[in-house]
Amino acid sequence: MIRSFLAIEISDDLKKKVAEYIEDLSQIPSKVKWVSSRQVHLTLKFFGNISQEVVEKISQDLPPVVADFHRFHLTIKGLGAFPNLFRARVIWLGLAGETEILLGLHQAIERALFPLGIPMEDRPFRGHLTLGRNKDNQLNQGLYRWLSERSFEESPPFEVEELILFRSDLKPTGPEYSKLKTFPLSSR
Repeated sequence: MIRSFLAIEISDDLKKKVAEYIEDLSQIPSKVKWVSSRQVHLTLKFFGNISQEVVEKISQDLPPVVADFHRFHLTIKGLGAFPNLFRARVIWLGLAGETEILLGLHQAIERALFPLGIPMEDRPFRGHLTLGRNKDNQLNQGLYRWLSERSFEESPPFEVEELILFRSDLKPTGPEYSKLKTFPLSSR
């Protein structure tokens, strides 16, 4: 079984900005496990553990779906948490720009993968970059105050050129990602 997900990578320059932000956040005492900035990405679909056969079917079925979409631009904008800032379980940076294209791409992927036995998400898709996951259910006043008072300066636009199917191997030091397949979007 292969633990995998479909994602959009961000540039190294943006990862550096996100790293600075995570560094600031990590100074607040909390039980948050912060994401390594080199692994920050925009997940479109998390598959969990799937067989090599399903990986091969995804690799065959997705190229024409993805190629129907032109490259588009996004920016990193906004800060939030799931389910909310009071009980921040997942802390994230939001997205702006051509988000309607991102949503359309996500919906097309969901429809294309459903016949392969991959269930559709039961929650609405909300594109974001995960910064950390909180292991504590209690309200953390310092974290709440920081999240509610700060913002992330909107990034310059970045072009989404491809989607990547990643393998995720869980290690004691954290997950390690490796690329399994790249799916280019259509150039304009």
